[in-house]
Amino acid sequence: MKHDLPSFAVLIDADNVRLDSISSILEEITRHARVTVRRIYGDFTSQNLAGWKVKLADHAIHPIQQYRNTNGKNASDSALIIDAMDLLHSRRFEGFCLVSSDSDFTRLATRIREDGLVVYGFGEKKAPKAFVNACDRYIYVENLLDTALPEESIEVKKEEVACTPEGIDQASQNGQTGNCAPQEAESDQKKSPTPSPSQSVAKATPPSASHLLQRAFSNVADEHGWAMLEQLSSYIHANHSDFDPRTYGCAKFIDLIRKAETFELIQRPYKNGQSYFCRPKDTSNPSVGKAQPDKSISSQAYRAALVKAVTQAAATNGWAPISTIGQKFKALGRTIKESGGSTLTEALKATSLFEMQGKGAARYFRVKP
Repeated sequence: MKHDLPSFAVLIDADNVRLDSISSILEEITRHARVTVRRIYGDFTSQNLAGWKVKLADHAIHPIQQYRNTNGKNASDSALIIDAMDLLHSRRFEGFCLVSSDSDFTRLATRIREDGLVVYGFGEKKAPKAFVNACDRYIYVENLLDTALPEESIEVKKEEVACTPEGIDQASQNGQTGNCAPQEAESDQKKSPTPSPSQSVAKATPPSASHLLQRAFSNVADEHGWAMLEQLSSYIHANHSDFDPRTYGCAKFIDLIRKAETFELIQRPYKNGQSYFCRPKDTSNPSVGKAQPDKSISSQAYRAALVKAVTQAAATNGWAPISTIGQKFKALGRTIKESGGSTLTEALKATSLFEMQGKGAARYFRVKP
């Protein structure tokens, strides 16, 4: 059976990932790839990893038990790296997902990419930049958890609360000895839940991304001073692996462009469909020269000039040849470059104000009734 999505292996460092984030991480991964291997590494006999038992069963994650042979030493990192290299040499995968905020996996990420495979990283915003930049894409779990329900992040089994460090600390504060009481610990846990990422991490605003967007625009803009949104997004992701519109409170890249309020946005024909293009509103941007928003294809003045040119060039039947329209349009002091299109035909069609018939030089337009 042939699958449309590429095959990925997901390797999780249990010591460096939040228990309540694993569901959101797996959901995000399945947007980009088909997960065929799911493994998690850690010492699950320790108290701080005891809560993983239910989560592993819920998501069909295979645990790799790695005992701590020496206090203070984490042997699970080595086990993860060894398995990753074995899976890499099997040639069964098109990419890897490394779920950790640990810089120890920096070299592993670069080694996988050297073989031409894609590497996605998942971790917290405290992750070292070296590891973040070593991945093709690095997604912060804080962005994924912003939409999660508070109940999901604090829902735990009673027996799990009793044996976790949080439950033991809570029991000590209540003056209890011996085994901490599960019911009281769970009750107190719900009264004082762990702050969500949206509460603990300040969310950047869309305008704060303007500088990044402007720099990327200067590298992908065409000769007419417009940049296609798809190319702009691809360029930013290629140079900033941790870029994510959700960091700025936007669900999609186009939402970030709109809310940044520094670009004008239009939709025009591209190949066999429609695509969005943008250019800065800021007239001080040296990469595009002086911006002229009053002459853009989306402005009333530019559209009115097109209508006037067609009307002046029209015969008694209302149809105007494309060559005459071009002459009349030029006489009005307007140019095709102002529309962002390469031809007058594209500019006329983009407005949706005209009917068209004929082909090539024998193409005619008239204003829609």
